[in-house]
Amino acid sequence: MEDLFKETTYGKLALEKLQPTGENFMLYEAGWLGKGVERDVMEVKGATFRAAKSGPRKGQICVIVPGSQRTAYVTSQEIRAAKGGAA
Repeated sequence: MEDLFKETTYGKLALEKLQPTGENFMLYEAGWLGKGVERDVMEVKGATFRAAKSGPRKGQICVIVPGSQRTAYVTSQEIRAAKGGAA
């Protein structure tokens, strides 16, 4: 399983907030909170994953370790500041 979010601006900010993280910790979900066009806070979820023990994905890192889920909230101001824009 590839962590598609880790190289994004919001992913990097979320990983900073979620430290310490283990070797198989990956972000797996992200979305803006709010209604309509108001997009001030992004919720980013991550967890530690382990290898599947059976089935078609046996040996692949794709199973969430129970109790390892964590959530970070990244504001649009933090994202703009990280990109070098005005906060």
